[in-house]
Amino acid sequence: MGTGQMLVTIGAIMLLGTVILTTNRGITGSGELMLKTNFGLESTSLASSTIDEAMYLPFDAATANSFGEGTMYIAINQTNLLTPANLLGSENADDAVAPDDFDDYNGPAGGANNYRLQTISDSTGVYMVKAHVCYVNKNNLDGTSNTQTWLKRLDVSVWNTANPLDTVKMSAIYGYWYFR
Repeated sequence: MGTGQMLVTIGAIMLLGTVILTTNRGITGSGELMLKTNFGLESTSLASSTIDEAMYLPFDAATANSFGEGTMYIAINQTNLLTPANLLGSENADDAVAPDDFDDYNGPAGGANNYRLQTISDSTGVYMVKAHVCYVNKNNLDGTSNTQTWLKRLDVSVWNTANPLDTVKMSAIYGYWYFR
């Protein structure tokens, strides 16, 4: 084999090596992208499920009276009858496990970390779900109100412990309507 043929062979091997490396990088990159997409989809699903669960519950402990398997709804027409803003959260230890009204998703009432934090294991790892409930004013839904209003906002953040920098955040407003 001559020098020309040797150079062509070396060039072909280098070209083949470059193609193989580029292909491997592409396959690895698409695997990471698929995993991050899966994290995003599952986080969004968990946030939506948390909001759906909370919206199914009564607005406040003052507007519902649970008994046995049912709930009797109580009509109130004054905001001062609602749970005070600084006491939003679980009324008792059982509410932390099985909430019975919307603001139980705020976690322990009056605590330093006044939010609900739960851990959920799924197909792609462990997810943390953080929920916080506050009263809001109809003129500023992004802010918070220190007094009772007919509107509450639930803020939910979900992240995977394997990818904690990528957090899904969702919010929902829940209003109480009464008829005069």
